[in-house]
Amino acid sequence: MRVSRTRSRGMRVLPQVRPDRVLEAIGHSVVKRCVAVISILSLLSATCVLAFTPKSWSEPVRSVMSRQLLFTGVDGTWAAARFGAAVGVLLIVQAALWVDAIGMTTEMIAPMLWRAIVREVAPLLACLVVIGRSGVAISTELATMRVDGQLEVLDAQGIDPMTSLVMPRIVSMVFSVFCLALISATAMILTGYAGGRAVGVIRVSFLSFLDQLVGEIHTLDFLFFVPKTIVAGAFAAAICCLDGLSVKAAITDVPRVSSRAGIRALGAVFIISAILSILIYGRILIFEVV
Repeated sequence: MRVSRTRSRGMRVLPQVRPDRVLEAIGHSVVKRCVAVISILSLLSATCVLAFTPKSWSEPVRSVMSRQLLFTGVDGTWAAARFGAAVGVLLIVQAALWVDAIGMTTEMIAPMLWRAIVREVAPLLACLVVIGRSGVAISTELATMRVDGQLEVLDAQGIDPMTSLVMPRIVSMVFSVFCLALISATAMILTGYAGGRAVGVIRVSFLSFLDQLVGEIHTLDFLFFVPKTIVAGAFAAAICCLDGLSVKAAITDVPRVSSRAGIRALGAVFIISAILSILIYGRILIFEVV
């Protein structure tokens, strides 16, 4: 951007912003983001092809997959349960405030709790746990391997890094997000019921409460839960892998790339969740999408 500075009677003229340069910057930003989305979709497409190719699952790839599932899914179970329990208490406290503020009946607590947990909270919470525990670790590991030259060594030995490193990590993250979302949802329902009984918002037995939840199960719940876990988890995993592989030769770039990968993955999860909500609900806030 050209900045012209002149002095007239001791005063400095402010820089003038050229509209064409503003449009150029906006266009460059849009193109950059479109290229990033295309790269993510390309990586996910290659992952799907490799995952459904039987010869890709050699013994080393299965070993990488099992270790990643252990670290991401099994080791993250307790964290997902803890966070889900805490969020369940928070949800029931808010429900108690709604009962007092707007006169909502206690029979409405179970359906509201079910929809909030299954359609929104549980998938987001599982993605946050997986990104915080494994996403940043994956980007750091891949970036370190690239800086140390290990990827070039694998390529020289005829081993495809995409098959041996990237594909099992993405698949394991997607599977872990789905399973941890189920665990988080279960913990939220249990602690929500316990908290509701403690504060007097829920006055029925646990079996009656479960019957109410089962009666609220709708097809839309699966349309929300499955895509929000699988699609969001896949995008988060692809972003972490791409950022880890994009590091330069300097070892000092590894922490910066890892933190950037976590932030970008979190942003993608929230954006995808919002887009899926609009597509499934067919509404933007209270306005129907035609």
